[in-house]
Amino acid sequence: MNGKFDSGASLKALREQAEQLVLGQARQASAPLSNEEVMRQLHELQVSQIELEMQNVALAELERLKAEFESSRDLYAQLYEQAPVSYFSLARDGVITRANAAASTLLARDRRSLLGLSFEQFVAPQAQALWRRFLASVFDTGARQVFEAPLFASPEGGAMRIEANYDADSDSARMMVTQLGDEHERDSALRRAFLILDTIREGVMVTDRSNRIISVNPAFTAITGYQAEEAIGRDPRFLGAGTHPPQFYEVMWRSLRQDGCWSGELVNQRRNGERFVESLSITPMRASDGATSHFVGVFSDITERKLAEAAVRELHRELDQRVAERTSELVGANQHLQREMFEREQAQLALRDAEHFFHATLDSLPDRVLVLDRAGFVVHANQACMRFAGHATPQPAYLVFCETDPRWQGGAGRQLADGIRAVIAGVSATHTLEYAFAVADGERWWQARVSRFLGEGPLRVVVAHTDMTERKLMEQALRQLALHLETVKEDERKRISRDIHDELGQNLLALRIDVSMLSARTQAAHPRLHRRVAAALDNVDTTIRSVRGIMNELRPMALDLGLQAAIEWQAGDFRKRSGIECHLLIRDEALFAAIGSHLEIALFRIVQEGLANIMHHSQANLAEIELSSDACAVHLSISDNGRGIAPNQPRGQQCFGLIGIAERVNGLGGQFKIGTPPSGQGCRLSLQIPLQPPPHRPG
Repeated sequence: MNGKFDSGASLKALREQAEQLVLGQARQASAPLSNEEVMRQLHELQVSQIELEMQNVALAELERLKAEFESSRDLYAQLYEQAPVSYFSLARDGVITRANAAASTLLARDRRSLLGLSFEQFVAPQAQALWRRFLASVFDTGARQVFEAPLFASPEGGAMRIEANYDADSDSARMMVTQLGDEHERDSALRRAFLILDTIREGVMVTDRSNRIISVNPAFTAITGYQAEEAIGRDPRFLGAGTHPPQFYEVMWRSLRQDGCWSGELVNQRRNGERFVESLSITPMRASDGATSHFVGVFSDITERKLAEAAVRELHRELDQRVAERTSELVGANQHLQREMFEREQAQLALRDAEHFFHATLDSLPDRVLVLDRAGFVVHANQACMRFAGHATPQPAYLVFCETDPRWQGGAGRQLADGIRAVIAGVSATHTLEYAFAVADGERWWQARVSRFLGEGPLRVVVAHTDMTERKLMEQALRQLALHLETVKEDERKRISRDIHDELGQNLLALRIDVSMLSARTQAAHPRLHRRVAAALDNVDTTIRSVRGIMNELRPMALDLGLQAAIEWQAGDFRKRSGIECHLLIRDEALFAAIGSHLEIALFRIVQEGLANIMHHSQANLAEIELSSDACAVHLSISDNGRGIAPNQPRGQQCFGLIGIAERVNGLGGQFKIGTPPSGQGCRLSLQIPLQPPPHRPG
C-alpha cells in the first residue's frame, strides 16, 4: 500500500538516538568540560528535546493512521475470507496462489491443498483449451475478462461464470467464480451480495455504461448525505460540484479503458455543502460477451487522514521554526549563563543558611514545634519536642500517634488529628485546641496551634504546642479568688445591710416617733413650729425609704424568703423602675428546693445584672425570664425584644456586666451564651449551672 510506514522502526531509531546521546554525555562527564562545551551541549540537548517532542507527536498521529489502515486491511481480509463468492488468485502459469473459504467449498478441497495446483485440472476437458486462451488474454491485455465453463470437480456441477482481471502489483490474475444455477439460486446470491454491500463501511455506487447511477448502498448516503432517490439517474460528477476540471475526468476514463480499472483521490462535496476527500476505486463489470455493462465505484472518506497528514506537515514546519527560534534564544542566553550559574550557587548557599537558621530558630523556641507533610508525617521536630519525647525522634506518623496514644485526655488527640486534616485539606486556615496530656509528674495543659506554611514548594503544616499549665493554674486560682471575693462581698453586703437595719434603721425609727409626737403636740399651740416639724418628718420618711433602698440593693430582704420570692420581687421592682413589661416563667417550682445556698445569690445577681442591662441599653418594651432545671443543672434565660447586641460588643468597655456574668458562671462550672431569641429580634442570655459545685482539679 502506498504511504506505508513503520512507526516501530521510527521509535526504535529515536530510542537509539537518545541512548547514543546519553552515552556521549556519560563519556564526556568523566573529563572536565569548558564553559563553551557546556553551553554547546546544553544547546544540543534542548534542540534534541524539541525535536523529540515534535517527532513524538508526529509518530502518535502516524500510529493512529497505521491502526486505521490495519483495521481496514483486516476488514477487507475478513470480507475476502468469509465472502459467499469463490475468489482465486492465479499466477501466469495458472497455478493457484490464494483461495478463500468459498473457493475451497466449491472445489471440495482444503485450502492448503489447493495452493500450488493448476486451476486447469478443475475445468472440464472440453473447455480446457478455451480456458488457456482466456487466461493468456487476461495477462496480455490486463482488461477484465469473463469466461463460462463447466467445472467437473465441483460438487454442485454445472457451468460456472469466471470473472478475472489482472493485478499488476502482484503480477497475478484475480478471479471470481460463481455458479450459473437456476433463477432462485441467482436471486439468493444476489441478495447475499446486496447484504454485503449494505453492511460495509465503504460507499458503493453502480452506474450503467452511460455513467448514470443506478444503485447506491447505505454507506453512500452516510458519507455524502444524498439519499438513494436523489442520486439515482445522475452522473457521479454532481458530487464534485466543479472541484475538478474536465481534464481530470478525461484522464480517469482513459485509464479505465486502457487498464481496466482506476483508483485515486477526489475532493467532493456533501449534500450540506461540506467538502471531503475520498479514495475512489472504479471497476467495470462486463457481460458474457466481454462488453462493459456497468461500472462499480467503491470509495471511503479519508478527510481525517488528509487533515492528519497536513497536521504532521505543519508540525514539521513548526519544528523547524521552533528550533530556529530556540537557537536564537540560546545564543542570547549563553551570555548570561555564567552569571546565572554564579547566582544559583549563591542562592543554594543562602538556602542552606536559611534552612540552618530556620532549624536553629525552631530549636530555640520553648514550645514544641513539629513540621508535617501532606500525609501527616513528621518532617522536622525542634529540640523541645525531642526533649519531650525523651531525646528520641518523635513518631513519624503523627496523626496515628494523636489517635492511638492513651495519654491524650478527653479525646483531645482525635480532635487534634481532625483539625490537622482540615488544615491539610484547606477546609480551615488554622486550628487551635486546648487539651490535657498525662505526663510522668501528673497532668499538664497544652495549647496546640495548627497552621499552613505559606510558601513555594510542597505543602507543610506547622503544629506548635505551648505549655499553659501555669496559666491554667493561675486562671483557676483567679477564678477561685473571684468566687471567694464574691462570697466575701455578699457576706459584707449582708452584714452592712443588717447593721444599717439594726442601728441606723432603729435610730431613724426612734427619731420618727419623736418627731411624730412633737408634730402632734405643736399642731394646735404652735402652727409655725408644727410646719417645721412636718417638714422634718418628711425628711425622716425620705431617709427611711432611702435606707430601705440601700438595704435592698445590698441584700434584698426578699432573699430571706427564698430565691423565688427574690426573683419575683426583682421582676416587679424592674417593672416599676423601667416601665418595661417583664414576664417571669418558672417551669417547675420544685427546682428551688434543689438549689443550694451557693447558687441562690449567684442566680439572683445574674438576674439583677441582666435586667439592668435591658433597662439601660436594650431600648426594649418586653423582657422575659425563664427558669428551669433538670437532674444535673439549673437553666436560666433572660431575653428582650430590643435592638440586640453586636457579636464583638461583650469585649467593649461598656459590657463589664456581661463579662461579670460570664466569669461568675464559669467559676460555678457552668456555660454561658449570648444569642438571639426565637423571634429573631433582641438579645437572649442563656446559661446553665450545675446543681453541685465543681470539684477542685489540681494542675
